Amino acid sequence: MPPHSSNIAFNPKLEHIRALAALLVFFFHAFQYFHGNWKSYPDWPMLALLTEGHMGVGLFFTLSGYLFMKIACAGNIDYRRFIFNRFLRIFPLFLLVFFLAISLGRDRFQPQDLIYLFISNIGKPATSDYFVTGAAWTISIEFTFYLIFPFLALFIRQQGLIYIARLLLILLLLKLCVLNLAEHPAHVMQSTLIGRLDQFLIGMGLATLSPSPYFKKIYPLIMAIFAIMAISIIRSKYTMLFDSASRSILLAFWYSIEALTWGLLIYSYANTQWRLPLFIEKSLAFIGQRSYSLYLLHAIILYLLNTYLPNSIELPLAILFAKIILALALSCLLADLSWRSIELPFLNLRQHYVH
Repeated sequence: MPPHSSNIAFNPKLEHIRALAALLVFFFHAFQYFHGNWKSYPDWPMLALLTEGHMGVGLFFTLSGYLFMKIACAGNIDYRRFIFNRFLRIFPLFLLVFFLAISLGRDRFQPQDLIYLFISNIGKPATSDYFVTGAAWTISIEFTFYLIFPFLALFIRQQGLIYIARLLLILLLLKLCVLNLAEHPAHVMQSTLIGRLDQFLIGMGLATLSPSPYFKKIYPLIMAIFAIMAISIIRSKYTMLFDSASRSILLAFWYSIEALTWGLLIYSYANTQWRLPLFIEKSLAFIGQRSYSLYLLHAIILYLLNTYLPNSIELPLAILFAKIILALALSCLLADLSWRSIELPFLNLRQHYVH
């Protein structure tokens, strides 16, 4: 059994949420790479969660805020040990992906490109040049959040949710500046800390709420699922990701709306007494433990499958589905190999950082 964090009581349901986030991103990439040609499909509302599965990134960010604030509510955080643990958690695998990127572009490499280890989505990082390493753009956002999280957690514990509300208002004003000044505001909102910090903050806020008896029932979870389906349809209709020049005012509020919806799912699923069938729970737990490797490495499998099993003509849906399922199985095998060989040895070095 792999070591879980010693800083918080283990909740297997949160592993299921991690799995959902990774699977959403996987199916989005698989569909778009094999068939969709990187565009929205507003005429396919029932498949919006597939065609807009990039929303899984928002679930990852909201869940991070929720998990870390749960830990912070248990005691004071030792900043040095916290950062040490987070470095062990994300950098070994990220370094592997980063060095794949700079090796692929070895003739264009400049020493200053190493700075992109910390800002992997600002400017023109090597990881963004290739589909196989493209998912790494989220890592710098996540790590920047880690750097400020212990301070945010302390201030939230001192001042309560009003502190988060003030920060969200400031972020809204910054987003309005992005909306009017950035060349491609939708891209900036999607891929920078300015666009995404509200999702961490909303996740943190939800973690401070006391469990409600109402959320032990399944009804809030059902409401959350329908809300997620609704916002995925809206996202598809307005093609906000793929229209990088869009200046819709909705962009300024979108990632907060997305986080509130994901937050409802996290909170309701974490607190409900309803259980999934055991086989599904075990499958999701397996994927959830390996979700980081699955997230960062699945594009390698998609690329290799498309290279060695190319599309000569547009695939019938049945064959497309079979190809995606094959890609998922191979991606899970690669994720397991990576988790056992790269992630787990470093996870064993983590330290207790709450006192």
